[in-house]
Amino acid sequence: MICTITLNSSIDKAYQLSQPVEAGTVMRVATCIDNAGGKGLNCARAVATCGEDVVASGFVGGHNGQLLCDLLAADGIDEQFVRVAAETRCCINVLDPDGRSTEFLEPGREVSEAEVEQMLVKVKELAEACDVVTINGSVPKGAPADVYAQIITLVKAAGKPVILDTSGANLLNAIEAGPTMIKPNTDEMAQILGREISSLDEVVAAAQEIKAKGVERVVVSLGGDGALMVCDEGVFRGHAPKIDVVNPVGAGDTMVGAFAVAMARGKDPKETLAYAMACASANCLSPSTGHFDKVVADDLLSKTKVEPLS
Repeated sequence: MICTITLNSSIDKAYQLSQPVEAGTVMRVATCIDNAGGKGLNCARAVATCGEDVVASGFVGGHNGQLLCDLLAADGIDEQFVRVAAETRCCINVLDPDGRSTEFLEPGREVSEAEVEQMLVKVKELAEACDVVTINGSVPKGAPADVYAQIITLVKAAGKPVILDTSGANLLNAIEAGPTMIKPNTDEMAQILGREISSLDEVVAAAQEIKAKGVERVVVSLGGDGALMVCDEGVFRGHAPKIDVVNPVGAGDTMVGAFAVAMARGKDPKETLAYAMACASANCLSPSTGHFDKVVADDLLSKTKVEPLS
């Protein structure tokens, strides 16, 4: 079983428009899709789609929190959230007819010290029962700066691999705890190392330097140019087939979920990277955030190429 930790969960609303956004006017939404959101819940849906058992945890609260749990149940995903006093946030993704995505993300409302302690106890219990744990996204107000480092330490103490997918100060504060895997982009790596990164050689060197800090696998998204993975087995470059993107939101979360699945199944590095990239590409072909068709992913897997760079 795989556990996903989402401290800043949300109700994600995808608004599909029939005409491009015009500033200062009334825009009528053609269709609206509600999802239990937050990066970890997109990740959880990907795990379930891949056919693995998954349990979602983190914080939920209020009426939105109850709706979130109802939506998760409709997706067939078990949850063990910590209930908090604050209302769960909402986030909106506006999709133009040409596929352009504009997101409005509410901040997470404040959690108490006692609620954070309750969550850490829950994480310890789940880590002992799961094969892989993922930590995803931002944190709400009230969470300590080192909360992700604390979670990583708890999961590693249980002897389980832990994937961290976050950014900014949350990433910087957690690197020294030694997560099993991180998935930064080049800007985030530049922030970690304090220097600019541009060429592919510089990306590889930066990923290797971060790996030396105690991270077993560093996976770097290269956008339309694929992805890169630096691990004990070497450096691997993945190339995805060209597709007509419908909704890119949640693709990175799907990639993390697929990585967790591949790790739980003991796939080798090349298989792991190809599998994760294929699932992420399939996500981009679905209008519903964090959902994808496994048949489509399997077809894309046969067209995804991974080559060793060293």
